[in-house]
Amino acid sequence: MSSLLSPLLYCRRNLARTMPMAFVIALAVTLVSSIVTIVHSIDITVYTLYGYERHLAGITPRNALRMDPAIVAKIKKVPDLGKLFPTHSYTCLVKTIFGKMPLPIFGIDREGRELIMQRSGVVLASGRMPEDDKPEAVISEDIARNLGLKIGSQLCYPDSQDSYAPIPIILVGTLKGPVWLGLTSRTLVDTISPYTMAGFLAFAPTADIKQQRRLDKQLESVIDKGRARLWQFSGLVAETRSALSNLYLILDLVVGIVVFAISFVCALLANIYFTQRLPEIATLSAIGFQRKQLLLRVCGETALLSIVGWAGGLGFTVGLLSVIKKIFLIPRGLLLEPFDMTAFKFTLPLPLIITLFALATIAIRLRTLDPVSIIERRG
Repeated sequence: MSSLLSPLLYCRRNLARTMPMAFVIALAVTLVSSIVTIVHSIDITVYTLYGYERHLAGITPRNALRMDPAIVAKIKKVPDLGKLFPTHSYTCLVKTIFGKMPLPIFGIDREGRELIMQRSGVVLASGRMPEDDKPEAVISEDIARNLGLKIGSQLCYPDSQDSYAPIPIILVGTLKGPVWLGLTSRTLVDTISPYTMAGFLAFAPTADIKQQRRLDKQLESVIDKGRARLWQFSGLVAETRSALSNLYLILDLVVGIVVFAISFVCALLANIYFTQRLPEIATLSAIGFQRKQLLLRVCGETALLSIVGWAGGLGFTVGLLSVIKKIFLIPRGLLLEPFDMTAFKFTLPLPLIITLFALATIAIRLRTLDPVSIIERRG
């Protein structure tokens, strides 16, 4: 008798009725997770584009081209300061899903280039490193794809609107690693661009992130904010969260509307299927099964379909986004993570809410169920 209440029984014998509901749930999961993944790619892009800030602090002057020597002297006395390198940079604009973003091409001495690469986990992927005093640069290979450049191409040049330099800067190598970097010779930039702003990059004595965070706080306490600006990872996180707060609010509203709409549709489907099964439900009630048992059976069936649809939707989402990433985004140097756990978390309420919606509506129907009259009509 207990097998009659198994949630698998109806689902297995009536695939033509149960699969549409599972398919609707899978589409809802795909829609929600795809939207969240695409929006979350903004975070991924920002933290990849400026992820080097985890391992250093940048200091630039305000209302001046060079740092005030008094401020530099205070910086050098900070306890957790390991290395301080002068930097004089160019900028190029990288195309992202949400528009163009500036990427600094750090003009820094050879020792500084080696340290920033080591701390950031970046290695030379192809070509060679730029030589001092020569108009040469290296950038991450993803940036090169993004900008459509190859080794030997001009990275910055006088006529460029997005990547200006007084003379052509030639790409001589590409980098590979978890963050994007652009590096060139500081002495070259000092020579050909003496009237552009120059600053410093400050590193902790070791690669310990906690020590770098302590250095960031110490620098913040000694730098006069009216005469210099400190660029640090905590500031990057705060600015990103602030800039995207309204976007995430809209995302939450869209996801909430989608979840409610799909839950309502699935509840209607569950009611339709329940109406079609009234003779079966009435017979089970007539032979002694309680309404509570019947309700738990319907709940189990709905939960099973929700879980199957949810799992299928996640699998379809990963496959779809992987294809989109490979065909459309990677060739353009754009970032997307198909296995985005944040997106998957947004879909977790779907099975639960769908089951509760269906349970609530069917419970009302069961409360007024008269098995005798239904059986008599069938007879």
